[in-house]
Amino acid sequence: MGYNYDELNRLAKTLQDSLLQYRRIKEVSIDSKFSWYKNDYTEFVFDLDKEKLAQENLLPVDLFRSMTPLFEKSMYVGDWITAERIESLQLFARQAGELDVWNTENYPGKAGENSYKLSEIANIEKWIAPQDIAKENQQYLLCLQYEYIGAYQQAQTVTERAIESFNRTAPLGYKAENESSYYWWGKENNFKQYGLLFLIVAIIFFMSGILFNSLKQPLVIIFIIPVSFIGLFLTFYWFKLNFDQGGFAAFILLSGITVNANIYVLNEYNNLRKSHPRMRLITAYIKAWNTKVRPIFLTIFSTILGFIPFMLGEYKEAFWFPLAAGTIGGLIASFIALFFFLPLFMRFLKEKSMSGIITASKL
Repeated sequence: MGYNYDELNRLAKTLQDSLLQYRRIKEVSIDSKFSWYKNDYTEFVFDLDKEKLAQENLLPVDLFRSMTPLFEKSMYVGDWITAERIESLQLFARQAGELDVWNTENYPGKAGENSYKLSEIANIEKWIAPQDIAKENQQYLLCLQYEYIGAYQQAQTVTERAIESFNRTAPLGYKAENESSYYWWGKENNFKQYGLLFLIVAIIFFMSGILFNSLKQPLVIIFIIPVSFIGLFLTFYWFKLNFDQGGFAAFILLSGITVNANIYVLNEYNNLRKSHPRMRLITAYIKAWNTKVRPIFLTIFSTILGFIPFMLGEYKEAFWFPLAAGTIGGLIASFIALFFFLPLFMRFLKEKSMSGIITASKL
């Protein structure tokens, strides 16, 4: 980012050249925004050799001015007036349709008293170029992307070294930042991303309310979600993991998976209370628990086993490793909460159950 676009473009190309020094990086693109796919838009770019220009006593503006007539089209030069009408006169350079890159580089040119050959002082190359000029917080923005062939940690080390070197030598008003760590988990988008979690909780609440025909029991269902988040946070804290988009994906996944156990147990509990209205609350809960604990345990255990392969290997892969670690920690915490915290809500459900017993006895 920087306040002058031309200077920023020059610095970006310098950083591009420094990244290309690594053998595992073959191509570095410069664009106005980050993209998941490769931008195929290219332009022919003049790469001027400033030392050669100084030796030839040429200024860049003189060089471009001398080359402009070679490619002129529809250049208005006046009018042709006749008795019947007025015709505009326009000139077209004959070479505009004949010159290719090789002929342009080897065309003999002259700027003032200086003769030159373009290939000696400049190169014409086809580069991937940004189609738009982007600004953020009154700063121009250019995005460098590259593919590193190797481990993720090595790629991160290369990026951090390049950014540190750039910021150490860049003039005042220019800086580089690593966008990969929060490209999807951006600071300005945090509100929207957390809003997704509240949306999921709201959907679970209303769906559970329809299933149980109650507005109190869905609160028991969604209580397990923050408990599972505690397990996720402890996992990232204890094992010193980097919380990136994989951690957020674990949030979404846990919100949907961990509520299943409570739904199973409470739904079985309600069915037992309807079929046996005089059964004690604790007896109904124990029966519901004994009926559903086996499929609940097998579901959680099989899910944990399914995520273990993402945690194997020498390197902790981005996204997948945090997703697997966070999901496993959250599932373990939710299973523990199912043992110790769900029975505490039996008092919460007691009023509704007792009212059902009283109504049945009156009838």
